Amino acid sequence: MRTTRNPFSATASDEPERLVESYRAPAQIICNKGYDATSMNDIAEAVGITKSGLYHHVSGKRNLLFSIMNFGLDSLEEQVIIPAREIQDAEKRLRTIITNHVQLITSRSTAEGNNPVSIVVDEVAGLTLPQRRKIDARKRAYVDLIRNALTELKASGKLRDLDVTAATFSLLGMILW
Repeated sequence: MRTTRNPFSATASDEPERLVESYRAPAQIICNKGYDATSMNDIAEAVGITKSGLYHHVSGKRNLLFSIMNFGLDSLEEQVIIPAREIQDAEKRLRTIITNHVQLITSRSTAEGNNPVSIVVDEVAGLTLPQRRKIDARKRAYVDLIRNALTELKASGKLRDLDVTAATFSLLGMILW
């Protein structure tokens, strides 16, 4: 059993770091094993508490997954989307999106791999339909932000004639890879 500090129990002064830590270990396990293959026992062991202790803090694996995804999207919104929306110039906006998104991903990565942001991409099938719709709407807003920047660049003649939607998803694929 791994002996790590229980990230689900902390003082209010540690709240931001506690959230990151409480989502990082479960996100890593889910990314490595897949949502379906990950048990609450796996998660409890990774964070150094009992399974019943884990259930004291979270109501179930599906809701934990939803919380991890929302945390990742909150981080994306705070560090990438909001700053990008403040930039009028489409080229500068797109550069800001790319730079900030890459920094977000790499700032929370560990030697073992993933962070809560990266789980958003692959595990939506583990959510309930209402949860999936909320996550998909948030992801769609981000895709639209990128697509709009590319559309503006294309309209101004700064991009070749290309399929903007394909370019948007290609760009996201490169960032997330």
